[in-house]
Amino acid sequence: MSWKEQLDKAIAAVREAAESEKARELAAKAKATTTVLARKVREGAVDAADALVEANRDTSALNVRFLNAQITVLAPSEGISVTRPDAGTLVVADGQGNGLVINAAADPAFVAELIGTVARLSGNTFDLGPEDGINVVVTKF
Repeated sequence: MSWKEQLDKAIAAVREAAESEKARELAAKAKATTTVLARKVREGAVDAADALVEANRDTSALNVRFLNAQITVLAPSEGISVTRPDAGTLVVADGQGNGLVINAAADPAFVAELIGTVARLSGNTFDLGPEDGINVVVTKF
């Protein structure tokens, strides 16, 4: 089997897994968890440390640790990306023109820039895009 055939087979397997009932259940659970966490943070019921702990309980969350930054993206939708445009910077983007630029090389790391429509729910919690409780990013520096 050529590398092209192997790649096509792998892509087909990933698509099938993403479209499975289990994947849809996880996505629905992640959305529900994110909505509840975003509401709690907006109401002040959860402080910064508790938001990170609660965010990490969700098994469908995307967790990234790089240099001095720890990032958790809850209910990551299609198009979410975490990139490293240069040595000490991370960019979390939703594919819709919204994102966070994080200086991970600084000690402590910090959010250097908000791009597009980003709602700051608390000191360490952000909602990319309209305040819909999808793609909530919790940071720990």
